[in-house]
Amino acid sequence: MLPAPLRLLTIADADAAARLHASGFADAWNPASIAALIASETVLALGAEEAGALIAFALFQSAASDSELLTIATAPAHRGAGHASRLIAAALPVLAAAGNTRLLLDVAEDNAPARHLYARLGFTLDGRRKAYYTAGRSVPVDALLMSRPISG
Repeated sequence: MLPAPLRLLTIADADAAARLHASGFADAWNPASIAALIASETVLALGAEEAGALIAFALFQSAASDSELLTIATAPAHRGAGHASRLIAAALPVLAAAGNTRLLLDVAEDNAPARHLYARLGFTLDGRRKAYYTAGRSVPVDALLMSRPISG
């Protein structure tokens, strides 16, 4: 089976992206917030679809020479199939062409699958924000701040 095709998101994708986000995050973003990000000139919004349905997406926002992975989400039935890796890999040359040199992100310390993905993709730990994540948790969890060069 071929991997799901990737494409740029449009504002029309905001509802589907919000549903995907809610499937993975206790503090899900609403469609209006996602639409505003997709519409922003500083945001690269990529999605993977299968049979016409959005199954994964990622939002990257650029400022100066840095870009930040704002969020990435994959439908539960499609997790572990490499969609997140493909979205990040597809974004790198686009971000580089726009003059970005570093990709930043933060991830909950208790999110082992995401931490392993980011380590595999060359992200390294830069620091942490103590007790940053609270939604859906009885005990706050630190945010791990990570980055990687966009080229190389």
